Amino acid sequence: MKRFIIFILILIIFGCGGKKQVKTPSEEYSYTNQAFNIVEEIRLAYQNKDNTGIRKNCSESAYREIIASIRPFDKAELEFNPVFAEMEKDGYKLYVSWNGKWSYLGNETEERGLAIFLIKGNPPKVERIIRGNPFRYPD
Repeated sequence: MKRFIIFILILIIFGCGGKKQVKTPSEEYSYTNQAFNIVEEIRLAYQNKDNTGIRKNCSESAYREIIASIRPFDKAELEFNPVFAEMEKDGYKLYVSWNGKWSYLGNETEERGLAIFLIKGNPPKVERIIRGNPFRYPD
């Protein structure tokens, strides 16, 4: 009887320990991660006043739009959180909730909003900011 119970326990232990199948992420999920990483790189480049970092991750028109909207600041702290992403005919829209704090000449400004980044291409690049441009502050 003891041998039978030990045999059953061994079968249970080895029967449950098989290889688990690992799902590969979908193409849409991978593209969403790439798109958010691009937007994060632009955010970091903006905070560090690194125009080449912004240019690297944007189309030429988006780069000009962002650079034209930048106001002078001494220090900026932006925080991005992805909210929603959708695939459309004209590109990939990434909705990002943002909070920002800017200081300039001793004055602090805080703002928040929802930006929509239109992203195209492979590798993805920001084509334009449709709404809620976080780079146009402080006013």
